[in-house]
Amino acid sequence: MFANLNRNLLKAVMLADGAFSLVAGAGLVALAGPIAGLLGASVDPAIVGSVGLFLLGWGVFHLAAGRPAQPRAAAIGIAIAGDGLWVLASAAILLMAREQLSTLGMAAIALVALAVLDIMLLKLVGWRRQTGA
Repeated sequence: MFANLNRNLLKAVMLADGAFSLVAGAGLVALAGPIAGLLGASVDPAIVGSVGLFLLGWGVFHLAAGRPAQPRAAAIGIAIAGDGLWVLASAAILLMAREQLSTLGMAAIALVALAVLDIMLLKLVGWRRQTGA
């Protein structure tokens, strides 16, 4: 099992990222109001819902890109760039909007950013293995 995962790391990470993004996106859309309240008193539920809608699209993209035995380089480049932008945007939010966020909100944004960074690094390792670099 682990040998197969090691051989198909990129595909597995893309599919897992897609599935998680769909679940997280659906949760953010369905529970935008309560989640916004937990993130901070001034956090607009429409922003939380919009992030959820984005994640639904992001999840579909990852599932489609991860279907081939070897995902295409352009799709992997988009996925890695998107993850990097997510991490940078999270850092910017933590720096610029910390007064509007609750402690739980700051912790949640930081934790998700770290998870996305880890996923991005796994994609990079998988891509490197796929290309033999």
